Amino acid sequence: MANKKSIKIDDLNISYVDEGEQGAPPVLLIHGVPESSMLWKHLIPGIVSQGFRTIAPDLPGFGQSDRFQTLSSWANYVQFINRFTEELKLEKVHLIVHDWGGLIGLRWACDHVEKIGSLIISDSSFIPGYRWHPIARKWRTPEVGEQVMEMMADKEQWFTNMKKEVPSIEEEVLEDFYSIYQSEDSRRVILDLYRSANPELLEPYQKLSAIKNPVTILWGENDPYIHYEFAYKMRDRQYPHAAVHIIPDAGHFIHIEAPQKVVPLVNEHFQTVKNNGQKMIQ
Repeated sequence: MANKKSIKIDDLNISYVDEGEQGAPPVLLIHGVPESSMLWKHLIPGIVSQGFRTIAPDLPGFGQSDRFQTLSSWANYVQFINRFTEELKLEKVHLIVHDWGGLIGLRWACDHVEKIGSLIISDSSFIPGYRWHPIARKWRTPEVGEQVMEMMADKEQWFTNMKKEVPSIEEEVLEDFYSIYQSEDSRRVILDLYRSANPELLEPYQKLSAIKNPVTILWGENDPYIHYEFAYKMRDRQYPHAAVHIIPDAGHFIHIEAPQKVVPLVNEHFQTVKNNGQKMIQ
């Protein structure tokens, strides 16, 4: 991946990756928690080589991006995607999401179905019925969440834990991911986000079946946070035409844990897009 670029949006310095020809069909990649645009480093070269432009922001508060000056809420992140795509003049995108990037990006997609050229969803449940994993439940609990966050701020211990979960993770990726934990203010971003996530907010957004363009759903077989059964539930409920791939012997962070298995599936998705004549004219 090349160096990140920076853009000013509503007085925030937003860091983002932008690779590929400027006039090529854009692919928007939205990361989750506690990630950054570095999540996509192994995917981007293959997508670019197929003639697409890849754009991956560090969401506000993550990576090198400034945090919101107001609440780091779910609604504000959805609005940020609006502003980001406006500033970069992205009329239509192929959308790739992971984890919280799915909750943010798919909620945005529901309001902008006409802008979605295709979808790749990974390890992110956007249907009612999901129950928060244990750490998320703690983050959502006042006082308890703050205590857990303070413990997670121990950089050495956090690095050790992440390396256990993702043995192949690279040091530069860990450094970028860790930035969300480095201060009390930055840690507040995760707490705000999780506490703003009322499950009822999903109900009005069950409209993604309107997206008839190619959809690929990727999931880690051993994801400890969101069971892979949700990959099939999402397909059955929203995208009957979707291709579902469960990545064997992989956890939640499949893009950096098993890129040798994920990258060919992503490349296959974009080959399908091209074969279906989905290449979009700017």
